[in-house]
Amino acid sequence: MDTCNKVSKYLMKAGYACNVIGVPKTIDNDLYGTDHCPGYGSAAKYVATTLMELNLDAKVYDKGQVAVVEIMGRNAGWLTAAAALANYKGLGADLIYLPEVPFSVEKFLSDVKRVMDNNGGKCIACVSEGIRDKDGVFIVESLSSAKAKDNFGHTQLGGLAIQLADLINRTYGVKVRGIEFSLMQRCGAHLASGTDIEEAFNAGRKAVQAACAGKTDKMVVFERDMSSGKYKCKYKLISVELAANTEKKVPLEWITPDGTGLTQDYIDYALPLIQGSSKSPLEDGLPKFASLKKVKVEKK
Repeated sequence: MDTCNKVSKYLMKAGYACNVIGVPKTIDNDLYGTDHCPGYGSAAKYVATTLMELNLDAKVYDKGQVAVVEIMGRNAGWLTAAAALANYKGLGADLIYLPEVPFSVEKFLSDVKRVMDNNGGKCIACVSEGIRDKDGVFIVESLSSAKAKDNFGHTQLGGLAIQLADLINRTYGVKVRGIEFSLMQRCGAHLASGTDIEEAFNAGRKAVQAACAGKTDKMVVFERDMSSGKYKCKYKLISVELAANTEKKVPLEWITPDGTGLTQDYIDYALPLIQGSSKSPLEDGLPKFASLKKVKVEKK
């Protein structure tokens, strides 16, 4: 949206007639001004479903085991919060940690020990890749001597689950697994939310309609309407400048006081977004993905 804003402002300054409408599309769900973002519902559905399956596998044995699950989220914990949807169905994580709350390695180890003691040595802990300590240092950095930087100079995240799992093993001598959802949560089209697909399509349509109507320098946003007692999504436009480089984080009141879970408020927020399923076509038992042909537009 920052790029959209800059392009829009430049074109207006240059006097070039081109309408610019931004369409949000981040699974991180962290854009200002919109109730949620296209892509989040599907990613949240993937996180919750995979965690439910993981729970069944990890807790089927009599022997104790600790699983640490790393989920995307540098500054906002929306994706990791989706683990609470699995809890809603009784097959979730014992502990959930978001970057909105300072993370203490010592408290984490104590939390894991408490859960193990009360659960036959078993524990599932979900962590956002971007959790930080009270001083703002990424935990993945504090546990590693060197971390790579991306093209923007940001710390390259990833590998946190393995590090925390190793720490648990060295501290308590128990069997551990470090699991990183990584890119899978971003491209699991087979678990896409029907609601998400419909809203994403509508967002694109609204953007085209707005541009054709002469509007520019705007962003399409979703507005939640619960006036009928049921979820309904409305679409409106805001200045794209408002969303540029502005992050929306999980409200602190939606995080439990001990920082290890989510309240019913989050469940009520997220449940409508994961409803329905996609009916992607299959070919030879495998998904058939669209292959778009690029057609060059010739100026007449």
